[in-house]
Amino acid sequence: MEPEKKENLENFNFKNLMKIAGVVIFTACCIILFYFIVQRYSGFSEGWNKFVKVWTGIIIGFVLAFLMNPIMDFFEKKTLPFFLRHTRNQEKTRKSVRVLWSIVALAVIVGIITIFFLYVIPELYSTIKFLVDHMTEHIQGVLDWANHVTRGHFEKELTDAKHSDFNAAIEEGLDWVQNYLNLTTDQVVKQVVTGAISVGRLLVDIVIGLIVSVYVLCSKESFKAQAKKIIYSVFAPKNANVVLEIARKTSDIFYGFIIGKIIDSVIIGIICAIFMKIAGLPYILLCSVIIGVTNIIPVFGPYFGAVPTVIIIFLTNPPQGITFLIFVIVLQQIDGNIIGPAILGDSTGLSPFWVVVAIVVGGGLFGVPGMIIGVPTMALIYYLVGRLTSYRVRKKGLPEDTDDYYNMERVNEADNTIINHAPDYESSKKYVNIKMLRRKRRVPKKKEDKSE
Repeated sequence: MEPEKKENLENFNFKNLMKIAGVVIFTACCIILFYFIVQRYSGFSEGWNKFVKVWTGIIIGFVLAFLMNPIMDFFEKKTLPFFLRHTRNQEKTRKSVRVLWSIVALAVIVGIITIFFLYVIPELYSTIKFLVDHMTEHIQGVLDWANHVTRGHFEKELTDAKHSDFNAAIEEGLDWVQNYLNLTTDQVVKQVVTGAISVGRLLVDIVIGLIVSVYVLCSKESFKAQAKKIIYSVFAPKNANVVLEIARKTSDIFYGFIIGKIIDSVIIGIICAIFMKIAGLPYILLCSVIIGVTNIIPVFGPYFGAVPTVIIIFLTNPPQGITFLIFVIVLQQIDGNIIGPAILGDSTGLSPFWVVVAIVVGGGLFGVPGMIIGVPTMALIYYLVGRLTSYRVRKKGLPEDTDDYYNMERVNEADNTIINHAPDYESSKKYVNIKMLRRKRRVPKKKEDKSE
């Protein structure tokens, strides 16, 4: 081998080794960081809770602005041209219109929340109180129904259960909870005082959030411009363009999923209320609100909502409980296959496996809010990993289409072409698709003209 070629080969190997070493070191650092977070999770959790506590008012403001933005945009686009045609100072008019519709959007959101607390919450409280006060009668009615359905085969057992002292059992359960918590009178007073202080702090944060939400909407273009300026000051123009593209994709994913999921859940709650009214089922408001609210949580939400609602109706009237259970199953199938896809579309692009992973991990780390935002967050991570992977394989001269890797055995190092397995992959998706496509495109041979 010539000395020059040998030297180039050694430099090439050295560069590859350095790249591999860099990847190994980066991976090791990530593993160490993950291990540190897991081992010190209590400290990490306390720090995160303190951070959220300090920024609660600002977070509430951004959440409200997130919900208010579609309402404000709708009215602003409809009315701004009219106002601009009747004014000379267009810049001042734009600002005034923005402030006006921001306040209107805030009033709409606050009005919905107020109606919920003024009308829905008292109704829910009275319904739950009625169920608790008449729990014994409901349970005895269920036992009578069970005896009728089983045609008296278990009459003795059901009769003994019917004459049990349910109130004593409930009191025993409450005593057990109190003993388990082991709360003294002073501790109860302390908990009440702490709760009152927390409520007061929350009210202050809500007021701050209301003010912040209006400021955020009125100045959202300024915030965007400042963010773009910072991005282009830090990154090269080529990389900054990628950052902005990812930011826009993030906005599309979160808006498409969260706003769409809220609309979908409202529709499901209304359909549930209409059916219960037609079918003459009890507790319409309570069950419809539970079904609608829990529907916001993907995959598991419908089951979370179905369990308590079916139990509540079943305790009152077992046949109606079974009817409602069948309706909920049918409704969730319609929502999952028709209503949800029509509203959400393919806003996440995730397979069911990754949706479940996002919900489990998000719920484990951040509770119910984590279960809601876990899916769009996972969709964003999935998108970023896909973009990075496509960029890396394209840079190496390899195919970007995932289908090209179904039957891959290895890559030819000489020209970076994919070498597939031996043709024994009849069940492979790629092979079957190509085979069917060739059959469709097959042209029949022309018959020879015997007259010639």
